[in-house]
Amino acid sequence: MLWNTPDIQALIRSALREDSARSDLTTRLLIDPALKIEAAIVSNQKGMVAGLPLTARFFKALDPSVQFREAVQEGANVRPHQRLATIKGKAQSVLSAERPALNALQHLSGIATFTHNQIQKLKGTRAKLYDTRKTLPGWRTLQKYAVRCGGARNQRMSLSDAIMIKENHLQIVRLVKSDWIGRLRRIRIKRGAPVVQMEIQNERDFRYALLLAPPRALLDNLPPKTLKRMTRLLRKAIPDIEIEFTGGVTPANLRALAKLGPDRISMGRLTHSVTAFDCSLDITHVYS
Repeated sequence: MLWNTPDIQALIRSALREDSARSDLTTRLLIDPALKIEAAIVSNQKGMVAGLPLTARFFKALDPSVQFREAVQEGANVRPHQRLATIKGKAQSVLSAERPALNALQHLSGIATFTHNQIQKLKGTRAKLYDTRKTLPGWRTLQKYAVRCGGARNQRMSLSDAIMIKENHLQIVRLVKSDWIGRLRRIRIKRGAPVVQMEIQNERDFRYALLLAPPRALLDNLPPKTLKRMTRLLRKAIPDIEIEFTGGVTPANLRALAKLGPDRISMGRLTHSVTAFDCSLDITHVYS
Protein backbone atom coordinates (compact mmCIF):
# COMPACT_ATOMS: atom_id res chain seq x y z
CA MET A 1 0.00 0.00 0.00
CA LEU A 2 1.33 3.45 -0.95
CA TRP A 3 0.60 5.83 1.91
CA ASN A 4 2.03 9.07 0.51
CA THR A 5 -0.06 9.40 -2.63
CA PRO A 6 -1.55 12.82 -3.44
CA ASP A 7 -5.06 11.45 -2.88
CA ILE A 8 -4.30 10.20 0.63
CA GLN A 9 -2.44 13.39 1.53
CA ALA A 10 -5.43 15.41 0.32
CA LEU A 11 -7.82 13.26 2.36
CA ILE A 12 -5.75 13.80 5.51
CA ARG A 13 -5.60 17.56 4.96
CA SER A 14 -9.34 17.67 4.32
CA ALA A 15 -10.14 15.74 7.52
CA LEU A 16 -7.91 17.96 9.66
CA ARG A 17 -9.38 21.07 8.06
CA GLU A 18 -12.93 19.78 8.56
CA ASP A 19 -12.24 19.31 12.27
CA SER A 20 -10.46 22.69 12.57
CA ALA A 21 -7.53 20.86 14.11
CA ARG A 22 -5.39 23.99 13.93
CA SER A 23 -8.04 26.00 15.79
CA ASP A 24 -8.79 23.66 18.68
CA LEU A 25 -10.33 26.09 21.15
CA THR A 26 -10.41 23.80 24.19
CA THR A 27 -6.90 22.42 23.84
CA ARG A 28 -5.35 25.82 23.27
CA LEU A 29 -7.21 27.28 26.25
CA LEU A 30 -6.33 24.54 28.74
CA ILE A 31 -3.02 23.05 27.59
CA ASP A 32 0.27 24.93 27.79
CA PRO A 33 2.06 24.96 24.39
CA ALA A 34 5.27 23.78 26.08
CA LEU A 35 3.77 20.57 27.45
CA LYS A 36 4.69 17.28 25.81
CA ILE A 37 2.98 13.95 26.31
CA GLU A 38 3.28 10.26 25.64
CA ALA A 39 0.08 8.46 24.72
CA ALA A 40 -0.97 4.97 23.73
CA ILE A 41 -3.59 3.88 21.24
CA VAL A 42 -5.25 0.91 22.91
CA SER A 43 -7.73 -1.64 21.55
CA ASN A 44 -10.99 -2.02 23.44
CA GLN A 45 -12.03 -5.20 21.64
CA LYS A 46 -10.76 -8.27 19.87
CA GLY A 47 -10.13 -7.74 16.17
CA MET A 48 -7.76 -7.00 13.32
CA VAL A 49 -5.81 -3.76 12.95
CA ALA A 50 -5.58 -1.91 9.64
CA GLY A 51 -4.51 1.65 8.95
CA LEU A 52 -1.73 2.32 11.46
CA PRO A 53 0.52 3.96 8.82
CA LEU A 54 -2.38 6.23 7.88
CA THR A 55 -3.02 7.08 11.54
CA ALA A 56 0.60 8.15 11.96
CA ARG A 57 0.29 10.49 8.99
CA PHE A 58 -2.63 12.36 10.56
CA PHE A 59 -0.50 13.32 13.56
CA LYS A 60 2.54 14.16 11.44
CA ALA A 61 0.50 16.23 8.99
CA LEU A 62 -0.49 18.49 11.87
CA ASP A 63 2.95 18.45 13.50
CA PRO A 64 5.95 16.73 11.84
CA SER A 65 7.77 16.54 15.18
CA VAL A 66 5.25 14.06 16.62
CA GLN A 67 6.75 10.58 17.00
CA PHE A 68 4.55 7.58 16.19
CA ARG A 69 5.70 4.02 16.87
CA GLU A 70 3.59 1.00 15.98
CA ALA A 71 3.34 -1.56 18.79
CA VAL A 72 1.80 -4.27 16.58
CA GLN A 73 2.20 -5.14 12.94
CA GLU A 74 -0.27 -3.91 10.39
CA GLY A 75 -2.92 -6.59 9.91
CA ALA A 76 -2.31 -8.12 13.35
CA ASN A 77 -5.05 -9.82 15.34
CA VAL A 78 -5.26 -8.10 18.71
CA ARG A 79 -7.02 -8.62 22.02
CA PRO A 80 -8.81 -6.10 24.25
CA HIS A 81 -6.57 -3.65 26.15
CA GLN A 82 -3.61 -4.28 23.84
CA ARG A 83 -1.37 -1.37 22.90
CA LEU A 84 -1.45 -0.68 19.17
CA ALA A 85 0.87 2.34 18.98
CA THR A 86 2.80 4.83 21.09
CA ILE A 87 2.74 8.57 20.34
CA LYS A 88 5.12 11.22 21.69
CA GLY A 89 5.01 14.94 21.03
CA LYS A 90 3.47 18.29 21.86
CA ALA A 91 0.30 17.80 23.86
CA GLN A 92 -1.61 20.30 21.74
CA SER A 93 -0.68 18.55 18.50
CA VAL A 94 -1.57 15.07 19.72
CA LEU A 95 -4.93 16.10 21.15
CA SER A 96 -5.92 18.16 18.13
CA ALA A 97 -5.22 15.36 15.64
CA GLU A 98 -6.63 12.61 17.85
CA ARG A 99 -10.20 12.41 16.52
CA PRO A 100 -9.52 12.36 12.75
CA ALA A 101 -6.63 9.92 13.27
CA LEU A 102 -8.69 7.53 15.37
CA ASN A 103 -11.68 7.82 13.02
CA ALA A 104 -9.50 6.52 10.20
CA LEU A 105 -8.00 3.70 12.27
CA GLN A 106 -11.37 2.62 13.66
CA HIS A 107 -13.01 2.59 10.23
CA LEU A 108 -10.29 0.60 8.44
CA SER A 109 -9.80 -1.79 11.36
CA GLY A 110 -13.57 -2.30 11.47
CA ILE A 111 -13.53 -3.34 7.81
CA ALA A 112 -10.56 -5.67 8.32
CA THR A 113 -12.10 -7.24 11.42
CA PHE A 114 -15.50 -7.82 9.82
CA THR A 115 -13.91 -9.18 6.65
CA HIS A 116 -11.69 -11.56 8.60
CA ASN A 117 -14.70 -12.89 10.49
CA GLN A 118 -16.56 -13.59 7.24
CA ILE A 119 -13.57 -15.34 5.70
CA GLN A 120 -13.71 -17.94 8.48
CA LYS A 121 -17.17 -18.97 7.28
CA LEU A 122 -15.83 -19.99 3.86
CA LYS A 123 -13.43 -22.66 5.12
CA GLY A 124 -13.95 -25.96 3.35
CA THR A 125 -15.65 -24.36 0.33
CA ARG A 126 -14.29 -23.23 -3.06
CA ALA A 127 -15.68 -19.70 -2.69
CA LYS A 128 -13.46 -16.62 -2.42
CA LEU A 129 -14.85 -13.47 -0.81
CA TYR A 130 -14.82 -10.18 -2.74
CA ASP A 131 -15.83 -6.61 -1.98
CA THR A 132 -17.82 -4.28 -4.29
CA ARG A 133 -17.67 -0.63 -5.40
CA LYS A 134 -19.98 0.38 -2.53
CA THR A 135 -17.35 2.56 -0.92
CA LEU A 136 -17.18 6.09 0.47
CA PRO A 137 -16.14 8.76 -2.06
CA GLY A 138 -12.42 9.36 -1.68
CA TRP A 139 -11.93 6.31 0.56
CA ARG A 140 -12.10 3.49 -2.00
CA THR A 141 -8.39 2.71 -2.14
CA LEU A 142 -8.17 2.67 1.66
CA GLN A 143 -11.34 0.66 2.21
CA LYS A 144 -10.32 -1.93 -0.35
CA TYR A 145 -6.89 -2.11 1.28
CA ALA A 146 -8.59 -2.91 4.60
CA VAL A 147 -10.60 -5.64 2.85
CA ARG A 148 -7.34 -7.21 1.70
CA CYS A 149 -5.96 -6.98 5.24
CA GLY A 150 -8.98 -8.98 6.35
CA GLY A 151 -8.21 -11.70 3.82
CA ALA A 152 -10.77 -10.99 1.09
CA ARG A 153 -10.17 -9.83 -2.48
CA ASN A 154 -11.01 -6.71 -4.44
CA GLN A 155 -13.62 -6.52 -7.15
CA ARG A 156 -13.25 -3.71 -9.69
CA MET A 157 -11.40 -0.68 -8.38
CA SER A 158 -13.24 1.49 -10.91
CA LEU A 159 -15.49 1.38 -13.95
CA SER A 160 -12.43 1.08 -16.20
CA ASP A 161 -11.29 -2.28 -14.80
CA ALA A 162 -13.75 -4.61 -16.53
CA ILE A 163 -16.95 -4.73 -18.55
CA MET A 164 -19.78 -5.30 -16.09
CA ILE A 165 -23.21 -5.69 -17.71
CA LYS A 166 -25.83 -4.81 -15.11
CA GLU A 167 -29.61 -4.47 -14.98
CA ASN A 168 -29.82 -0.86 -16.18
CA HIS A 169 -27.46 -1.51 -19.09
CA LEU A 170 -29.66 -4.39 -20.23
CA GLN A 171 -32.82 -2.34 -19.80
CA ILE A 172 -31.52 0.35 -22.15
CA VAL A 173 -30.09 -1.93 -24.85
CA ARG A 174 -33.32 -3.95 -24.89
CA LEU A 175 -35.44 -0.84 -25.33
CA VAL A 176 -33.38 0.36 -28.29
CA LYS A 177 -33.05 -3.21 -29.68
CA SER A 178 -29.25 -2.96 -29.81
CA ASP A 179 -27.12 -5.89 -30.98
CA TRP A 180 -25.22 -5.75 -27.71
CA ILE A 181 -24.33 -9.45 -27.72
CA GLY A 182 -22.71 -9.15 -31.15
CA ARG A 183 -20.80 -6.05 -30.03
CA LEU A 184 -19.45 -7.77 -26.92
CA ARG A 185 -18.46 -10.87 -28.88
CA ARG A 186 -16.40 -8.71 -31.23
CA ILE A 187 -14.70 -6.98 -28.31
CA ARG A 188 -13.82 -10.27 -26.61
CA ILE A 189 -11.76 -11.57 -29.52
CA LYS A 190 -9.38 -8.61 -29.36
CA ARG A 191 -6.05 -9.11 -27.64
CA GLY A 192 -5.98 -7.53 -24.19
CA ALA A 193 -9.73 -6.94 -24.14
CA PRO A 194 -11.19 -6.37 -20.63
CA VAL A 195 -12.98 -9.21 -18.85
CA VAL A 196 -16.70 -9.37 -19.59
CA GLN A 197 -18.91 -9.92 -16.57
CA MET A 198 -22.68 -10.27 -16.77
CA GLU A 199 -25.19 -9.88 -13.98
CA ILE A 200 -28.11 -12.33 -13.98
CA GLN A 201 -31.24 -11.38 -12.07
CA ASN A 202 -33.90 -13.46 -13.82
CA GLU A 203 -34.55 -16.16 -16.40
CA ARG A 204 -34.30 -13.74 -19.33
CA ASP A 205 -30.86 -12.61 -18.21
CA PHE A 206 -29.91 -16.26 -17.86
CA ARG A 207 -30.87 -17.02 -21.46
CA TYR A 208 -28.86 -14.03 -22.67
CA ALA A 209 -25.86 -15.26 -20.66
CA LEU A 210 -26.02 -18.63 -22.38
CA LEU A 211 -25.89 -16.81 -25.73
CA LEU A 212 -23.10 -14.43 -24.72
CA ALA A 213 -21.03 -17.03 -22.81
CA PRO A 214 -19.24 -14.44 -20.61
CA PRO A 215 -16.09 -15.44 -18.70
CA ARG A 216 -17.83 -14.48 -15.45
CA ALA A 217 -21.50 -14.50 -14.43
CA LEU A 218 -22.85 -12.73 -11.35
CA LEU A 219 -26.01 -14.35 -10.02
CA ASP A 220 -27.71 -11.47 -8.25
CA ASN A 221 -30.16 -11.80 -5.36
CA LEU A 222 -31.60 -15.14 -6.44
CA PRO A 223 -33.09 -17.87 -4.19
CA PRO A 224 -30.86 -20.83 -3.32
CA LYS A 225 -32.64 -23.33 -5.60
CA THR A 226 -32.26 -20.98 -8.56
CA LEU A 227 -28.61 -20.31 -7.73
CA LYS A 228 -27.87 -24.03 -7.61
CA ARG A 229 -29.67 -24.75 -10.90
CA MET A 230 -28.16 -21.82 -12.81
CA THR A 231 -24.68 -22.60 -11.51
CA ARG A 232 -24.95 -26.19 -12.75
CA LEU A 233 -26.31 -25.21 -16.18
CA LEU A 234 -23.83 -22.39 -16.73
CA ARG A 235 -20.86 -24.63 -15.93
CA LYS A 236 -22.21 -27.28 -18.27
CA ALA A 237 -22.69 -24.80 -21.14
CA ILE A 238 -19.59 -22.67 -20.48
CA PRO A 239 -16.96 -24.94 -18.84
CA ASP A 240 -14.45 -22.18 -17.99
CA ILE A 241 -16.97 -19.72 -16.57
CA GLU A 242 -16.50 -18.17 -13.13
CA ILE A 243 -19.67 -18.04 -11.04
CA GLU A 244 -20.16 -15.24 -8.53
CA PHE A 245 -23.04 -14.86 -6.09
CA THR A 246 -23.91 -11.27 -5.24
CA GLY A 247 -26.75 -9.26 -3.76
CA GLY A 248 -28.41 -9.97 -0.42
CA VAL A 249 -25.29 -11.61 1.02
CA THR A 250 -25.22 -11.36 4.82
CA PRO A 251 -23.15 -12.87 7.64
CA ALA A 252 -26.12 -15.13 8.36
CA ASN A 253 -26.39 -16.68 4.88
CA LEU A 254 -22.79 -16.45 3.68
CA ARG A 255 -21.77 -20.02 4.52
CA ALA A 256 -25.00 -21.50 3.15
CA LEU A 257 -24.40 -19.66 -0.14
CA ALA A 258 -20.79 -20.81 -0.26
CA LYS A 259 -21.91 -24.43 0.07
CA LEU A 260 -23.84 -24.06 -3.21
CA GLY A 261 -20.49 -24.04 -5.01
CA PRO A 262 -19.77 -20.56 -6.42
CA ASP A 263 -16.21 -19.52 -7.24
CA ARG A 264 -16.76 -16.07 -5.78
CA ILE A 265 -19.14 -14.28 -3.42
CA SER A 266 -19.24 -10.49 -3.33
CA MET A 267 -20.47 -8.68 -0.25
CA GLY A 268 -21.21 -4.97 -0.23
CA ARG A 269 -21.35 -4.69 3.52
CA LEU A 270 -17.62 -5.39 3.78
CA THR A 271 -17.31 -1.65 3.14
CA HIS A 272 -20.70 0.04 3.33
CA SER A 273 -22.12 -1.09 6.69
CA VAL A 274 -19.22 -1.98 8.95
CA THR A 275 -19.10 -1.21 12.67
CA ALA A 276 -16.05 0.80 13.70
CA PHE A 277 -13.31 -0.99 15.62
CA ASP A 278 -13.30 0.21 19.23
CA CYS A 279 -10.00 1.77 20.30
CA SER A 280 -8.96 4.84 22.26
CA LEU A 281 -6.04 7.14 22.94
CA ASP A 282 -4.84 7.10 26.56
CA ILE A 283 -2.36 9.60 28.01
CA THR A 284 0.48 7.78 29.80
CA HIS A 285 3.03 10.55 30.60
CA VAL A 286 3.13 14.35 30.68
CA TYR A 287 6.41 16.28 30.32
CA SER A 288 6.89 19.94 31.16
